[in-house]
Amino acid sequence: MEVIILGSGVYSGIPKPLCNCENCSRARKFHSYRRTRFSIYIPKIRTLIDPSPDLHYHLEHINDKIEHVFITHAHFDHIGGLPELQIFKHIKLYGHGTTLEVAKDMQKRFVGESRWNWEYFPLEFDTWYDFGFKVYHFRVAHQPIEVAGGFVIQIRDKRIVITGDTGPEILDDSTTLEEIKGADLLVADMTHKHSIPKAHLGVDDAIKLAQIVNAKKTVFAHISHTNYTHEVLEDMVRPYIVARDFMHVHI
Repeated sequence: MEVIILGSGVYSGIPKPLCNCENCSRARKFHSYRRTRFSIYIPKIRTLIDPSPDLHYHLEHINDKIEHVFITHAHFDHIGGLPELQIFKHIKLYGHGTTLEVAKDMQKRFVGESRWNWEYFPLEFDTWYDFGFKVYHFRVAHQPIEVAGGFVIQIRDKRIVITGDTGPEILDDSTTLEEIKGADLLVADMTHKHSIPKAHLGVDDAIKLAQIVNAKKTVFAHISHTNYTHEVLEDMVRPYIVARDFMHVHI
């Protein structure tokens, strides 16, 4: 089974407009260093996690049908591409109820309701659900947004964990850690060089999380232009993986 990291960057992407830092300058010269906004696709169950503002570009490449859409939280870089889903008349959207209220409003304002059969499934935190595949929604600290979470998606005997944007407080969340330990794939936030409490993981804390979870494969994503260069990150996190756009991860 494959999981595709469609976008590996943060809200600004890389290169960030008007920025001439090392990461942005390299990305302008060499497209392999570009990072679009974070999004993931699981072809086996036609599932998208976080409709990035770059979703049109992502859809051009995967050229596949989407049936399920999971949203970790309602920050622009994780939900801004939702209107691009209008090419699908029937989709199912999942997330915390507060997050889905934003999604519903976006549908109403930018897509419409009469010709689109979009179904919404509010998820409570710390609860397992069965939609033909199993889903667990866990809460993370990500201020200033009111509600943010991650997902465990279990497809038969394979478990995929996506932290979404999370502060280092996840390292002390025994309930969540127990549910995500031993996953087949962990896709974890590694936004900055250093963690920002109640916001994002830095390199050291992302590695700590990977060590605790001990997944069969770990991929670090949601990487900012202020982080180290890709090659430096690869050296720092081995044997774990640093995401690139359109990376296919086999589990």
